[in-house]
Amino acid sequence: MKTLFAAIIFCSLSLGAFAQQASTQKASTTKAAASYRCPVCGYTGSKAGDCPKDKTALVKVGDYYCPECYMTSSKAGKCSMCGVDMKKMEPATAAATKK
Repeated sequence: MKTLFAAIIFCSLSLGAFAQQASTQKASTTKAAASYRCPVCGYTGSKAGDCPKDKTALVKVGDYYCPECYMTSSKAGKCSMCGVDMKKMEPATAAATKK
């Protein structure tokens, strides 16, 4: 009876330790929120959509966009609509956000 009781306590303690380890792993693997920028005016937002200033579609930072027609792509290359070289959307700098 004592060994059964000891086994139950050991199992519950080991499951508790495993549950704590799993919850810390989930917290560390969450992604950082993506930011989006307007290719025209430089407005920065946290959600995809249109720029409130000039109604141009926001581009995800790190993606590529066409400076002529503002078409977006996740890969570098030429624009499929107008053939212009795509530019990479860079994160906002401190100087650009003070405008």
